[in-house]
Amino acid sequence: MAKRSYKFTDKKHTKQGIISCILGAASLVLLVSGLVTAYGMAGGAGSLAALMGFLSMAFSIIGFVLGARGFQEEDVYYLFSKIGIGMNGILFVLWVLIFVAGM
Repeated sequence: MAKRSYKFTDKKHTKQGIISCILGAASLVLLVSGLVTAYGMAGGAGSLAALMGFLSMAFSIIGFVLGARGFQEEDVYYLFSKIGIGMNGILFVLWVLIFVAGM
């Protein structure tokens, strides 16, 4: 019979990492809804699509910074910080590409 060893710990996930993931998800939702709105109105969405795009980019920058700050905590799990940095970094690069393509 195999011996099982259990390890009890009081580690928690970083609050900045969790908020970073939430902001990344909100940024993704705003990006998709802005693109769908602009496509549905044949490019005539105007300030509504611009507002969604600006908020999406702002959320991705803030989420990236919060995810990076989550690595400064000790004795915590860094899973949400890693996911938040990856998601927000990809979304920000995508926004930069969209802006460069529009110039």
